[in-house]
Amino acid sequence: MKTHWEYLPEVKDGSTLAEQVLLGRGFSKDEAQYFMGADYTSGLNDPLLLNGMKTAVKRLMQAREQKDTVVIYGDYDIDGITASALLYDFFEQIGLQAETYIPDRFSEGYGINKSALKSLKEKGADLVITVDCGVNSAVEANYAQKINLDLIITDHHEPIGEKPSALAVINPKLPRQKYPFTELAGVGVAYALVRAIIALHPNTVPEGQEKWLLDLVALGTICDVVPLINENRILARYGLMVAQKGRRPGFRALAKVSGTDLSKVSETDFGFRFGPRLNAAGRIDHARVGLATLLAQTDGEGEENAQKLQLLNTERQATTAEILASAKKKAREYKQDCILVLSDPDWSHGTVGIVASNLSEKLRKPTILLQELGDTAKGSARSLGKFSIIDAIESASQYLDKFGGHHFAAGMTLPTENIAAFRHAINQYGIKNLNVEDILKTYTIDVVLSPDKITQESYQEVRLLAPYGNAHPQPLFATTFEVFSLRPIGKDLNHLKLQLRANKNIYSAIAFSKAAAWKDLKIGESYEFAYYLSENEWQGVREIQLELVDVIITTENKKE
Repeated sequence: MKTHWEYLPEVKDGSTLAEQVLLGRGFSKDEAQYFMGADYTSGLNDPLLLNGMKTAVKRLMQAREQKDTVVIYGDYDIDGITASALLYDFFEQIGLQAETYIPDRFSEGYGINKSALKSLKEKGADLVITVDCGVNSAVEANYAQKINLDLIITDHHEPIGEKPSALAVINPKLPRQKYPFTELAGVGVAYALVRAIIALHPNTVPEGQEKWLLDLVALGTICDVVPLINENRILARYGLMVAQKGRRPGFRALAKVSGTDLSKVSETDFGFRFGPRLNAAGRIDHARVGLATLLAQTDGEGEENAQKLQLLNTERQATTAEILASAKKKAREYKQDCILVLSDPDWSHGTVGIVASNLSEKLRKPTILLQELGDTAKGSARSLGKFSIIDAIESASQYLDKFGGHHFAAGMTLPTENIAAFRHAINQYGIKNLNVEDILKTYTIDVVLSPDKITQESYQEVRLLAPYGNAHPQPLFATTFEVFSLRPIGKDLNHLKLQLRANKNIYSAIAFSKAAAWKDLKIGESYEFAYYLSENEWQGVREIQLELVDVIITTENKKE
């Protein structure tokens, strides 16, 4: 696949490699220092600046005094279940009676539904508070009013259409906000509510006690792929520190089944080990298994639920592989389309989002996958680059019953008979708004690094920039090396282990899933490689390892 490299401006006045990276990304020296020293005490915004926050706190404290039955209504993805666990945990600490409710993805779908509200009311609920959903549920909010059920909405999704008439609607993306940061995850908004309660009622918990919830905040924030900058960076950074303390039985259990050293857990572990297992519950069975893992009070309880997640994740992987193979075939039928809209009755809408993400990345096209459920179809969309999938979907919303999401990901429901018309309409939007730059795989090189700078010291400097994520990627370096040796490794021999030479020094390198794509590499030839600085530990010995992600193979390289 053809790729494009962009080189950030060369910076010569950075005192460390980390500072050099940030200055190259447009930071001032003061901003770079502030970024690297991201501080929990001074770096979080005032939660009381969020509209509706004071009203929500007042009603929740009233519920505590009156012994009202409060239900935390969460989404079934990892952002929703971490937010649900967070509020449940905190409410329990302050003596507020609460239950949790997570809708079934398959029978109820995303967000608030009237049947659930009716059932909760009949079972004695006085107040429902949503997390990670509800901002686009105006009809359901009106229904809650009709049945005299108080409703507080906390969400972070893009508001579309009429604002719900709930008791309070807390969302940093709503217009006319004084809150300066709009990109919180759903769990980040839930944590802002916790901080607001403490700000207005400081004696509810011992000072600083709420920080033990940050492991949940970091997990939801990282896995929901919100921009890992500003407040999100602070929450993720400190949350990883809390997770490493190992106090939560559910985290200990997840670490055990995923082969993770919890004392060194990183954003990568959250994103690729904890996240898929927790999300598998809602995709294959029911998200309550994931929630039960996070809320486990003992190691035994945590391990029992984590083992269930392990089995569900194995099943999810098999289902995903089947759908991906089928979707690849269907994609050939629409290879002329700039936005793929594919559907099939046999694709579970619980897993199509993962496949859409995979297909989008492989084909470099925004992708929508739908399961046809008789007269109705449900599915997920994934985007890439700078292209907003939610804007594209909104342009063709006349064919949809329901939709929601954000720049990179969205979900939708529509009549099956409308799929063809929806495909045509969204592709008309794509023709006008999708640029080649959004399709081409682009690598942004932070620094062209001299080989003598590839040291343990440089690696430790760069680690100060972690955690990495959306809007704050891991620094990518480029250097020209001679290939000294290379060999395929791995079960399917699809990875490459290389030794690279520069200035008479040998550097260890690994290239994952590149054996076939890089078959033209030749020992003794020199190439410019793009790579991450990483570290490999073997039998107690640590060495710098270059994680190679791309290479420039020119016609000159290919000459015999």
